[in-house]
Amino acid sequence: MTETMPKRINVMKVVTYDVEAIRRDMHNDLGIDLDTVDDVMEFIEEWVAEDFGSLSGLSFQDENGNEL
Repeated sequence: MTETMPKRINVMKVVTYDVEAIRRDMHNDLGIDLDTVDDVMEFIEEWVAEDFGSLSGLSFQDENGNEL
């Protein structure tokens, strides 16, 4: 019997960053104020590159949302 193959495989990864905690820690620890979304995004850029540069935490699903 031949296995039924999915039409598509979706690969997803969600990483959440706590903006208020980042802003508070940067202010308290280094005296740096991150006043805009752009400031925060610039600050976490390296974290994002590292977090998305690995295969850990990936979710593989078929086109119907079923885990593979």
